Amino acid sequence: MRAIVTGGLVGGLLFAAVSCGDNQTTNPMMEQSVSAAASQSCPPTKGHPAGVIIGILTVSDPWGVDVRDDGLAYFTQVYSGGVGITTTTKRTITGFIPTGYIPTGVAFSPDGSTAYVANQGSNDVSVINVASSIVTGTVSTGGSSPFSVEVSPDGSTFYVGNNDNTLIIFDAATLQAVKTVTVGFATNAFVVDPAGRMLYASAFVSGTVTEIDMFSNNVMRTFSVGGTPQGMAINKKGNHLYIANEGGWLDDVNLITGQNGVPIPLLGGGFGVGVTPDDVHAWIAIPGAGQVQIFDMKKKKIVGSLSVGGGPRRIAFSKAGKLGAVTNTNGYITFVK
Repeated sequence: MRAIVTGGLVGGLLFAAVSCGDNQTTNPMMEQSVSAAASQSCPPTKGHPAGVIIGILTVSDPWGVDVRDDGLAYFTQVYSGGVGITTTTKRTITGFIPTGYIPTGVAFSPDGSTAYVANQGSNDVSVINVASSIVTGTVSTGGSSPFSVEVSPDGSTFYVGNNDNTLIIFDAATLQAVKTVTVGFATNAFVVDPAGRMLYASAFVSGTVTEIDMFSNNVMRTFSVGGTPQGMAINKKGNHLYIANEGGWLDDVNLITGQNGVPIPLLGGGFGVGVTPDDVHAWIAIPGAGQVQIFDMKKKKIVGSLSVGGGPRRIAFSKAGKLGAVTNTNGYITFVK
């Protein structure tokens, strides 16, 4: 399997919205907010986004996205061969950085000074100096096509998930591969536990999630969840791992016992997952339904949904501004608060 990108991209603005207290009103008749267990009156965020669309930016072929704490956002443009630059506050295109072929995954370093881009078409990872917006290095993944990338909490290491059963671990200072570990087939998403020690890698072909100790870089456990696991989130206590599954449900793995809980139904196949700055809500993209469902990790239930239309894919939030960005394969990014 060489590529995960599916479906044609159709540009155009599907709808626009008004935010609570936002002066950039584009269409007051088409306000979208959290439904099902959430207020329509723009309540206070209380540490996490209220679920209101504050803007939509038309862009070409967006896929992956990461948002720095201050709101700077990088998004991969899979057919344009590079990374677009915007912010969750201004919501305009401010730049473009050429990378490799078919860039998909993107991740900032913890300090926000470096970004890593997985280029599945050219079998490499681009290393970007964020201050200069210049690619300062490229690392090869050999015969493997990289789908996803994650950086360790201390920024010393980055992990690259591939289209086979390998996960390559790189030293961020030297850009040298330090280890290759065997995981499930086709790693498309990562999540780090709250303690900053365990890395979880979901493999959408094999239906598994692999647990890796980032101190030793050894594989510890493998969880078989079935279906097509994609994006993930971990609760604050670090004892439950939630996995968006394209089979149409959210998996719940007890990390203490290693047992699978009862699957939580979704509106359709789950894909990207973004966690709110307070680590309470997991936002789950449902591409087939044009929805983002909101899962409360404390209450362990779906508490709302946001209609974004098109095919939402990846979701990321800024820590400081409590603003998020949702990429959409129909050719736009939805900004939420």
